[in-house]
Amino acid sequence: MKYLIFDSGSLINFTSNGLLHLFTQLREAFKGEFLITHSIRYETIEHPMRVKRFEWGALRIKQLLDRGIIKIAEGKVVKADELKKRTNQILSTANNTFFARGKAIHLIEEGESECLALSELLSEKGIENLIVIDERTARLLCERPNNLERLFRKKLHTKIKSIKSNYGAFSKFRIIRSTELAYIAYKRGFTRLKDPRTLDAILYALKFGGVSISDREIKAIKKLKSR
Repeated sequence: MKYLIFDSGSLINFTSNGLLHLFTQLREAFKGEFLITHSIRYETIEHPMRVKRFEWGALRIKQLLDRGIIKIAEGKVVKADELKKRTNQILSTANNTFFARGKAIHLIEEGESECLALSELLSEKGIENLIVIDERTARLLCERPNNLERLFRKKLHTKIKSIKSNYGAFSKFRIIRSTELAYIAYKRGFTRLKDPRTLDAILYALKFGGVSISDREIKAIKKLKSR
């Protein structure tokens, strides 16, 4: 068995762009399970259900959960207390890695930390997994922490102190974005649209919805279309 772990941003982005219906076919193509944690359920279903503006999107995500297209990790593949303990460890490490003017820079929230903790626990059990995260900071922390340090230095206009020994705690995670999933859906014909502008339109809709992806990266994905 293998697992795809979703952060809240990726689910919300798929929902707001009318792409959530692709999850059923994407899961079949993945040949594994789609997982979320309790925190992600709260962020994408329970909390937005109380806000009229976001209730419809929350109901659509809830339907995927009710149908078993996505599943809650706690109680299925990990114990809740085990996940909570690891989440707190990751949260503490991440948010004490970069410092500006003597103060720690807050990098990630509980939901993102739970996704990383779940991935780590699964990997320790030898279970293949990927995390879907669209937000730039969490991805750079895992993939290019030196770039994150330069970004903070430019943004805050001050010297940044980093605990480089913490970098290794995040280098092991395998992360993809909603745009990669959208490309798979398009390539396999799940979008059912023949218009040649379809892939470009979907990728930019996701970019404007919150995916951290450059125009150059979108062009690279589009070049894969003909392969």
